[in-house]
This record gives sequence, C-alpha cells and structure tokens, in this order.
Amino acid sequence: MRIPISVDFFAGGLRPMVALSLRSKEPHIFGFINAIVDTGSPSTILGSADVQKMRISQIQMQKLIGAEKEVNLGGAQMKTRSLPEAELKIKDKIVKIPVQVPIKIINGVPPPTIIGVDFLLAGKLKFFFDPSSREAYLETSD
Repeated sequence: MRIPISVDFFAGGLRPMVALSLRSKEPHIFGFINAIVDTGSPSTILGSADVQKMRISQIQMQKLIGAEKEVNLGGAQMKTRSLPEAELKIKDKIVKIPVQVPIKIINGVPPPTIIGVDFLLAGKLKFFFDPSSREAYLETSD
C-alpha cells in the first residue's frame, strides 16, 4: 500500500511533508500535525510550534520520561524528554514509537516536527522521494 506525501516548499527548499495525528494515553495528548520526513534524523521530534498548538501543559511535560537529552537539529540546540509509546497515525497506518519533545530551547530557532528513521523502522515503511517530479510516498506491505 502506498501512502502519498505532499512535496512542499518549506524553509528554503522542497520538503516531503506528511499530515498525521499524534495520540498518547499517558500523559493524555492528542493533536494533528504536519511533519517533515527526514531520513537524516535518527529520531522523531515534536516541533515547539506543535507543542504549543496542542496545548501541552507543564503538568503533562513533567510526565515525560527519561533524562533531559541535548539535541542539535537544524541549527537549534534544545533539551528534550521522551513521550513514550506515542501513536502516530497516517491514513490507516499506526506506528507506536517514543517521540522526543522539546522542553527547553537553548539556542537558535526551533525546527518543525521531524519524522525520523525510527518511525520508518517501527512501521516497516519504505520512503520514496523524487523532488524533481514533486512526488513522495511511504510504502508498506500491509
């Protein structure tokens, strides 16, 4: 099955952008986000704008697990903690992975939400991107 992804001009270039929903039971979080599929990123990171859009409270942020992890991404430096067992849903495909959530921006402009290689691995997805024809999709054998 192919899951089409839009190819949009964003941050100075063409990017594969996917619309998906994020759900977590503990802490209780739900929202719709647009994310860049980035095969150069090992992990999926929720963008600061999406954290604000979903109105994730300080109480919910305290329920995130793990030690603060320093991440450098797109010229920004931030500290993140993990949202365990987040469910990311694209079309009918649900992938459960831990998602990094920024809790503090140290330096630079915070990046948008990034879908990393961890998502592709957990979902057993192949990724195809042809910027010259503005075509992108995820492929699964489900």
